Amino acid sequence: MATFVQSHLWVGVLAGGLALALPGCNATSSPGASINPASQTLNWHDEAARLIRTLDISNRLQDSARDYVVEQMARGVPPKPALERWIKEQRDRGAVIRCKSEVSATAECIART
Repeated sequence: MATFVQSHLWVGVLAGGLALALPGCNATSSPGASINPASQTLNWHDEAARLIRTLDISNRLQDSARDYVVEQMARGVPPKPALERWIKEQRDRGAVIRCKSEVSATAECIART
């Protein structure tokens, strides 16, 4: 009996060691397997702030854009389409919305669309 336990004990130790050493190989435990809504929201807010910073607009319009985008994100709309919609509405009202001069031609600026 002792020989049977000893011969199979190393298998359990090896399996336990691999389970601790390779957690990313298990599809059910990988970070990409489940979406964390809190991290998605954080990324959306970061993206919205980045997009708004590329615009050459007044502080009042920045506040308005931020409020609008946050409201739309709460409804599940991603920040880029929400900001595009806000820019279109402001342009329909006669506002001139451009990219900041510091933004390179290759960088993403939503006012070019």
